[in-house]
Amino acid sequence: MIELKTREKIFYNKSGKPKSVLVDYKVYKEMLEIIEDNECIKIIEDRGKDSNISEDDFKKKIKMD
Repeated sequence: MIELKTREKIFYNKSGKPKSVLVDYKVYKEMLEIIEDNECIKIIEDRGKDSNISEDDFKKKIKMD
């Protein structure tokens, strides 16, 4: 598991409920990369389940192009 070290600041509204969070830009970028990587993994897994051609056929097609 990836561990991000943050020094976030939480801002609260008048009733004391959390309203927003401020994080360092570097941490923010790392968080976005983790989310994007996770989304890519899900897409790859889904497409692997729905494959209409075999892996060998796919490799042959790639080599032909």
